[in-house]
Amino acid sequence: MEDIDIREIVKVTVRQTLNDNEIREIVKVTVKETLNELFMGLGVDVKNPTEVQQDFAFIRTWRESSESVKRQGLFAAVGVLVLGIMGLIWSKVVG
Repeated sequence: MEDIDIREIVKVTVRQTLNDNEIREIVKVTVKETLNELFMGLGVDVKNPTEVQQDFAFIRTWRESSESVKRQGLFAAVGVLVLGIMGLIWSKVVG
């Protein structure tokens, strides 16, 4: 049997034994349980979404701060390099 044949058989069998509301409820419960298990496995407390949002906000702030420090460090390094080259040129011109 091909996959399509099996899918059609399952679809027809499920339709004969369950109504649309029962199917929706089964899918809803299954998805909810699966997502809860997934998030719990990742260490996310699904029972306290406000705390999770605060954690993600903190991580975003930490990332933005890190990027800012990196950018400012790069500007400082370029500034020191440019001033060093200018000082070298000035010392050659004057001295």
